[in-house]
Parts: sequence; structure tokens; C-alpha cells
Amino acid sequence: MYKISPNVSIEVTKDGLKAYIIVWDEPKDYSVNTDKFEFDQGTIEEIIGKVKEFLKVGLKEDKLWNIFSDELFNEKILIAEGITPIDGKDGYIKYHFDLEKKISPKVLEDGTVDYRELDIIRNVKKGDILAELIPAKEGKSGSKVTGEPIPYKKGRTPLLKYGKNVRLLEDGVTLVAEKDGHVEVKNGKVVVLDVFEVENVDNKVGNIYFNGTVVVRKNVYNGYQIKADGDVIVNGIIEGAYVENEGDVVVKRGIQGHNKLTINSAGNVTTRFIENAIINSKKNIRAEAIMHSNVFCNGDIILIGKRGLIVGGICRAGGNIHAKTIGSSMATKTVLEVGIDPDLKKRYEDLSEQIKTAEDNLDKVVKSLEILNRLKTANRLDDKNTEMLSKLLKTRETLESQLMELKEEYQFTKSKIDNLSNGKIKVSDTVYPGVRIVIGNSSMTVRDELKRCTFYRDEGEIRIGPYWE
Repeated sequence: MYKISPNVSIEVTKDGLKAYIIVWDEPKDYSVNTDKFEFDQGTIEEIIGKVKEFLKVGLKEDKLWNIFSDELFNEKILIAEGITPIDGKDGYIKYHFDLEKKISPKVLEDGTVDYRELDIIRNVKKGDILAELIPAKEGKSGSKVTGEPIPYKKGRTPLLKYGKNVRLLEDGVTLVAEKDGHVEVKNGKVVVLDVFEVENVDNKVGNIYFNGTVVVRKNVYNGYQIKADGDVIVNGIIEGAYVENEGDVVVKRGIQGHNKLTINSAGNVTTRFIENAIINSKKNIRAEAIMHSNVFCNGDIILIGKRGLIVGGICRAGGNIHAKTIGSSMATKTVLEVGIDPDLKKRYEDLSEQIKTAEDNLDKVVKSLEILNRLKTANRLDDKNTEMLSKLLKTRETLESQLMELKEEYQFTKSKIDNLSNGKIKVSDTVYPGVRIVIGNSSMTVRDELKRCTFYRDEGEIRIGPYWE
């Protein structure tokens, strides 16, 4: 409490932001010998002057005059308000990825739910912005009614932590990825993992789409898929799943494909066994056994280990095939093709099918035109058939043009196959009867059991020579 005069007091709140005045109609200082204080103009001006000396900020002077003019005595009235300080705002880290990614199955357009699509990976590309440090904002000081400054509370700036495959730009506030991979916050640090590792690929993980290398500590189960830009390493088995990648594929225990496309890889494929699977590789395939599978690669198919077995299905290699045993004593149908780019061979086969389809369609059109032309000659062609005749003539022209293009590509592809037939099939132990050997556009079927031999093409014929490494 601050006394301005015997019957005028000022009370300031503890924080110094508000001041109240109390004007008593009788003096509270009993040393003054008067019963009632008289407020004349001079006295009021003198009191207000003293108040202004004490309250330097936020004084409501008009209100102060009204208190005296309206004789608002014996009340506690607010006459001044200070300036509240504005505290600074804490800085924060703005993440450019979903920090708390929740595992949630994908809802399809028809309303059904695909529980294999859990979307658990946060893929980023090299150079992507991962996080930004938003610095603390400055505050503003306040003032007490008495003029004393009130300091503001400063905002805190967090520490921008980062680790593997992440770089801080020169601006000191921006983190970017140094590699493609999976981004996460690990032990408080932003990191990019170029290897994504899981226990199994199953209903807990869902399908994996990753722009790095995927390591599966155990197995990849039926119905799930892995698509990766790097290698795929499976320490267990792949069972009825699908793997597509740009790197190599290593499956340490083996592949059971359930007669479906199982591997489609731009790299090498290495595994213990391949059974009832369809495998595509742009490089080489290595296994201890390939059983009842369709296996295609641009490089070599190499069977290793004690078994070194190929039995059943089709093995097609752009280079050579090396095996210990081919076929079985039961004359299991087994086809081996070498010396041809598998993609080129598939295109050749597709062209053959397309030509057949086009010829069949053209034949149907020609037969329909013959009927309509007979009706036209007999003057029995109505408007509907006249329109149909016009459409069929255009269709015949289109089919003839398409057929010509297909046949030209077919002949060009065939000539390329004829000139690329340099592959060999090497057998270190036994080839059983019933095995079909194809080198380029030449083929033969093994009639008798053969031991330690090499199949090669010479002057358009398949020859059988001794085995050599």
C-alpha cells in the first residue's frame, strides 16, 4: 500500500501489473485534525500529480479524474494496468515424414480390406528433406505499472540430432537423406536405413516395398510380396510369395513357388533349391536343385553341391547350363534351352501367338465379307448390312497391316535367335532319356542315358561331346 495523501492510497498487485486506488471520504491519518477532507481543484491536481509520479505505465488518467469528480469514495478502483510480457515460443523440429506411422491395412475401392498391405516403410530418396529445426521465437518484455521492466521467458531451441546416412545442410537447420532408404527416429536421432530387416514377412509385417536392401531373418510366407531396389536376403524359405528387385536375391534354405511367378530379379538368384516355381533373372541362377520349375535367366544356370539336379519343367539360359544330373529314370519331361536371350525368346513366342490370333481374326472377317458381298450382288443388302460391310472392310485393312508388322518383327527376331546360338549344356554325371535339348533354333531329345557330356551347336546341329569344366 502506497499513501498519496492522508485519505488516498494506491495498492499495487504482487506482479506489478495492476494498481488500484482507494479514496476515503475521511482521512485515515488521525494526526490530521479534520473530520472530512475537502477535494478542491488544486488538491485534486496535486494528488493526480503524485499518482503520476508513482504510476508511470498504463495509468487511466480520465478514470482517475472521474473518481474525484463523481466522489467515488471508499471503493477499490483499478486505475492502471502494466504491460504483460510476451514469452518467447519454444522451437521445434518439423519432420517431413510420418513420425508415428501406424500399421493399418489398406481399404480397397470395393470396401474390402487387404491385410497384406500394411504400409510399414517410410521410403525416402537421396536428397529428400527429412527434418527442419524451427528456431525459438523471441518474446517481448513487459512493464510494471511503476515503470520497472518485466523480462520475458525465453523459448527453448531443441537439439537437432541425426545419424547414419543423414546430412546437415550448411544452413544448420535442415537434414537431408544421403541415401535411398527407410527413415526413422532411432534413439532420438534421425537416421536413414539402407537395409530394412524383419523377422518374417507375414500378417504382422505385410507386403514390403523398399528402395534399399531387405533382409528377412526367417521366412517369406504365401501370398506376401517384397519389392526392393536393392538386394533381398532371406535366411529361411520363400513359400508361395513374390519377390521383385533390382539387386541380387539370396534364399538360404530354398524356394517353394506353388507353381506361381516367385522371383523376378534384375540380379543374380542364389538358393538351395527351387521347386514348383517360376523364376526370372537378368543375370545368373545358382542352386543345388531345380525341380518342376520354369527358370529363365540372361546369364548361366549353375547347379552346385552333391545333387546338382535339374528335373522337370523348363530351364532357359542366355549363357550356359552346368549341372550334375538332368532328368530322371522316370523320363520326367525336362526342357533345357541355352544360347538365347530369354526375353528375346519370349518375344518370339508371343509374336507367334499374336500372328496366329491375327490370322484367325482376319479369316473370320474375310468369311463375313464374302457373305455380305454375295448379298450385295443379289441386291439384298439392307442399310444395317451396308454399314457392317463398311466396318468390316476397315477392320480387314487394319488386321492386314498389323499382320504384316507382326510377321516382319517375327522374322527379325528369328534371325537374331539364329545368330545367338552359342550356349552349351554341361553335365558332370548323368542325362536321362526324355530330356529335350534346345540350342538356338535347333533341338533334340535324349533317347539314351548319357554320362559326363557336353551339348553344343555346330553347323546348325546339336552335337554331343565329352564333358569339360
